[in-house]
Amino acid sequence: MDKLMRIMQALAFVNLVLVIICVLVSMSCAQEADVKSAPCDISTTDDNNLTLNCSRRSLNYIPEWPAQIDDIIKDTHVLVTFFNNSISNVTQLSVLPGGRIAISFKANKIVEIQKDAFGNIGRLVYLDLSKNRISGEVLRAEIFRGPYRNNEYSNIALETLNLGHNEIHSLDRYLFQFTPNLTRLYLNNNPIEILDHVTVHAIASATNLEVLDLSKTDIATIPINAFEGLTKLQQIDLSNNKFISVPESLSLVGNSLKYLTFNNNPIVELNDDSFIGLTKLVELEVAENDYLDEVKRSTFTPLASLRVLHLCHNRNLRYISHNAFRGMKDKWTLKEVYLDDNNLSELSTDLMPWEKLETLGMTGNNWLCNCDLANIVTAQGAGKKFKFGEIPYCAAPMRLSGEYITNITVSFCPTFDTTFTTKRSFRFGDLKPKHILWSIFGVATVVAFGMMLGWIVKAMKTVYKKKIKTHPIRYINLSEDSSFA
Repeated sequence: MDKLMRIMQALAFVNLVLVIICVLVSMSCAQEADVKSAPCDISTTDDNNLTLNCSRRSLNYIPEWPAQIDDIIKDTHVLVTFFNNSISNVTQLSVLPGGRIAISFKANKIVEIQKDAFGNIGRLVYLDLSKNRISGEVLRAEIFRGPYRNNEYSNIALETLNLGHNEIHSLDRYLFQFTPNLTRLYLNNNPIEILDHVTVHAIASATNLEVLDLSKTDIATIPINAFEGLTKLQQIDLSNNKFISVPESLSLVGNSLKYLTFNNNPIVELNDDSFIGLTKLVELEVAENDYLDEVKRSTFTPLASLRVLHLCHNRNLRYISHNAFRGMKDKWTLKEVYLDDNNLSELSTDLMPWEKLETLGMTGNNWLCNCDLANIVTAQGAGKKFKFGEIPYCAAPMRLSGEYITNITVSFCPTFDTTFTTKRSFRFGDLKPKHILWSIFGVATVVAFGMMLGWIVKAMKTVYKKKIKTHPIRYINLSEDSSFA
């Protein structure tokens, strides 16, 4: 009997343990379900930075902010991210405290934005609307205006606006009416094709712009007045478009523009008109232009402040004029020059003052290791400017193919003695008999040839007078000649 009681007690204990485990598992699953169903979560890196993460939650609407958001300190930097959801309509966002606020709606399905959508967030400084389905008709000034005060709508603090990878053909001319602090505008990867007058007016109205991205917009020209008034513009990207020449309109921002990216355009040549007026440009990138085959004289002359030049990955670029940097050599500013992955085989020794460079890239070309290249690499010190592991190879002649260009020693290259000897005065004693004989023979030959030439000329004159020359016809006045009276 006792044994049976012990067995029953053991079974009861096991049942109790199983019940406790089931309860704990149920509570854990419930907690996990709550976490997964929560639309957003809050994290902080320090007292001044807070992130409200609403990304990858399969959201198709904008949820209310968590209650903890009310505890944000006034000067805190707040990042709100709705990345990779299914939101199609951006409705008006609730008030969000914080000193500087950034919001990302990247990679959603946005096709509509309600007016006053960001009116409650006056301290919004960064807004990412990229990779959506936004058209130009959706973008209106009303979506960026602040609260209505004193019979007018106030501005918001927006500094950066990313509209890349959407379906924008044109911008409303008053789009930036309530964003006077806008300094960075990204319009890349939109089917703009033509910068019409309303789009130009919209861009020109953002007078504090410093960065403008127009890459992959299929534009081929820029109106001459497009950048008029953008006196603070420092960086522009015109890559992956249809330009056959560098737009002349860039000269309007020549006193402020510092960084120009001009990759993958169907240009054929660069010349002395390409960068005219860009006197403040610090860094220039002209790469991946498959049709570019020539850089002509004085191309870079206007770039009086240039420090970094990326002229690389142009697979048909075969020629750079030795005067391409004409006018810059006396006031040389370039520190980094990258000529990698072109179709170059030779460079002129006087192309640039090679010893003044800090970094030089020349890999991926078909270098002919001749006297000029040896002079550039050794005598002028260009070989010391290559980065570690980026030393170019010789492609020709065959006996040097595959050699590092820093290892070449071209034995047939002449070396000239630059020392001078004292000039001696002429003395007759220095003449040798053969010199005198050759001199007499030379003089006699010249005299004989002259005399013979004279006789030939005289004989020709005599023949001309006797047999060839016609006598003139004489006319007689009958009234005055007495023999006919």
